[in-house]
Amino acid sequence: MDIPEQNDTFEQQPNSDVDEQSASFKKTFDSLETLLGSKIIKLIASKNLVVAEAKLSLSAILLSFAISLTLVVITAMVWMLLNIGLGLLIYHMSLSLSVPIILLLIINAGLAWWLFKQLKSIWKLVGFRSTITEVISENT
Repeated sequence: MDIPEQNDTFEQQPNSDVDEQSASFKKTFDSLETLLGSKIIKLIASKNLVVAEAKLSLSAILLSFAISLTLVVITAMVWMLLNIGLGLLIYHMSLSLSVPIILLLIINAGLAWWLFKQLKSIWKLVGFRSTITEVISENT
């Protein structure tokens, strides 16, 4: 029992159509493989760039820390020498040990208070909250 409609639906397509579809699928698949390969290469290059950037940043941070520490030590030494020199000068002028000690304590306490006020005003400008506040105030 052979039905003619079934024969038409199950007939194979002409060979040229199958070849064209196969070639089109092959080109699409090759293009996708090439795209995936280039994305993987870009991802590897990006990872290498991030690693190199992290190493450079770490080196810069360590170098900055070492330079800052050296600067603090040098500044402390200079400040101590200035205090000793000023103390000796005041001692020779007054011939009393208590006068230079009291004057140096007052001078150093006043300078420390002024530096603390400066640091406090600077810390108000630093940080994420101040940046958000500035951005919001500029937009309104």
